Amino acid sequence: MENKNRLSAIKNLKTMMMLVVVLYHCCLFFTGNWFHRVRPVYSAGYITFFSGWLNTFHVQTFTMASGFLFYYQRTEQGKHKQDALQDIRKRGRRLLRPYCVTAITWVIPFYIYYNGVDLTEIVKKYFLGYAPSQLWFLLMLFWIYGICYFLFDKIPLSFKGMIKIAVLSFGGVSCLIKRG
Repeated sequence: MENKNRLSAIKNLKTMMMLVVVLYHCCLFFTGNWFHRVRPVYSAGYITFFSGWLNTFHVQTFTMASGFLFYYQRTEQGKHKQDALQDIRKRGRRLLRPYCVTAITWVIPFYIYYNGVDLTEIVKKYFLGYAPSQLWFLLMLFWIYGICYFLFDKIPLSFKGMIKIAVLSFGGVSCLIKRG
């Protein structure tokens, strides 16, 4: 019963963090931090402070809860183990389809409106995922899922295994920072 309660708590945490992400993005309309070419609707210092505070934990907590749920389902419930290609396709439909639809119908038109048509930059940013604006999160979840799908089989859950995963994670982030 304890595992069921823990799983329920993690699902609730993930749901709460989804709502916090929405709240954070709503606050950005009042801070000027969302899109540098658009002035805030109304400037409010307390909302700027609040959104800065939310930004210190909301993405990390959501990602951690998602990762825990994936790990639990994979190790404790035996899900996501049968057919790797099928599981990755399913995740692609859930993450990459919304990425493509939103990029084509929302983000790229805004980019073109404010920056003009530059096909090289559009392909680089949105189709290669170099700097996909607010859509970075969907690509990040897809890539983390794909990498962890195979790492969980190769690296045992132990202190040494966690150290190896942390080193790989920091190495990957370092490569992304140097690229950006």
